[in-house]
Amino acid sequence: MTLVKKHRIRDKTSLVDTLPEMVYSALANHEDFVVTYETDEKTHKTSLYVMTGSLVTPEILAALKKEIGHKKEEGSTVVTRDWK
Repeated sequence: MTLVKKHRIRDKTSLVDTLPEMVYSALANHEDFVVTYETDEKTHKTSLYVMTGSLVTPEILAALKKEIGHKKEEGSTVVTRDWK
């Protein structure tokens, strides 16, 4: 198995340009790929988080799928595919 080098954004490279490489790396290394955002309640500044690694346990995945099921009317979606 060939491991793909991790990508750390250290320059002004656009996140949009870096995301495809990060997704490819996570898939090649059998890692999770998570994108989420958070808005600071005090400053109202929004931060985007892009994370890779062994992040999602079976329990967390079950909870996320349950939450998505409850929020389908609000537009939440999940895409499931068979993988190797």
